[in-house]
Amino acid sequence: MDYREVDAVMIGADIYGWATRPGLLSDLDRSRLVQAADELQRSMEAFPADARPYYERILRIARLTLDV
Repeated sequence: MDYREVDAVMIGADIYGWATRPGLLSDLDRSRLVQAADELQRSMEAFPADARPYYERILRIARLTLDV
């Protein structure tokens, strides 16, 4: 199911995939992770209230991965 800019299933899978190899991300992967995190941030209000804590954690994982 899509919520604004993101697919609820794929956004988590994509971010988890990038987060498992933070020191090995190519420039392209880093830019895709930035884009995914930004899209998730902009879409957060579209998620059901009870699902938001999960997606907030995924967003935090993305931001922490980018800080490495």
